[in-house]
Amino acid sequence: MANIDASKLFPSKIGKVGFIYPVFFAIIISMFLVQLILLVSPYQENTMSSLQSSFSISTLVNLVFVSVFSAFGLYALFKIKKIGNHLASNILIAIFIEGGMLAIMLFGKLFFITVGFESPIFLVFVAIVAYVGSYFVFLSFVGRLSRKAKNRLFIISSGSLGSFLGLLLPFPIIIVVSVVLAVADTILIQKSLFKGFLGEANYEKMIIEMAFSTSEWGIGIGDLISYSMIVAGTFVNFGLVVGCLSLLCILLATIFTMRLTAKQKYVPGLPIATVFGLLPSIVFFVL
Repeated sequence: MANIDASKLFPSKIGKVGFIYPVFFAIIISMFLVQLILLVSPYQENTMSSLQSSFSISTLVNLVFVSVFSAFGLYALFKIKKIGNHLASNILIAIFIEGGMLAIMLFGKLFFITVGFESPIFLVFVAIVAYVGSYFVFLSFVGRLSRKAKNRLFIISSGSLGSFLGLLLPFPIIIVVSVVLAVADTILIQKSLFKGFLGEANYEKMIIEMAFSTSEWGIGIGDLISYSMIVAGTFVNFGLVVGCLSLLCILLATIFTMRLTAKQKYVPGLPIATVFGLLPSIVFFVL
């Protein structure tokens, strides 16, 4: 999370607690998508077992490989001087939006297969999502996507990707991934690795471009995905009540983190929210 001075770019009417809105709605989208799958399945437990049984060690290895490859790709993208940081940011935003649309397609496929309407209604659904997604990806790539539209797409894509991960991954893996991301977030922010790599001015621009940002606050899309994944995984494995408690804890942690951000310009958004978000499920499991 970052404290941003960009009032000339983004006039804000959100207010003092408006920063919890993107967190809240991204998580609500993730819970809605999970609930949609669970409602159409006559056997919730069997559905979850079959979905999570597809996760294996090879899947984990593939995830690690993709993560490492993406990190090197990100480094190379910003290192190529001919591309420029602005175009590199547009490419990453376009990839992120496309990932969110693909996650929605996968949820749609699972939904239509479960209810027995795999074709041709599913093809119509895919065509609509693909068209809308491609349109916004193109606008992002050429830098014609407004801040308002970008913020909304960040919420939708973060919620869908987080929900997909929360539905697919076994909960112990969700805990491990969340903790690793929180530690990495802390190291990156405290050590100012990106700021040293990009420079102060370019880092400020990247924060504005690649975060849900207003005139005062910026919340990273990685934070929104992680929050959504934690709540979706909690909801799937421990039920609606514990999932709602996890949502409430993350919102409270977000408020606390933002208060810290008011005193420090950059504060990692994941550590406190991750601990608070996982707390209800851990307590429920222990008791």
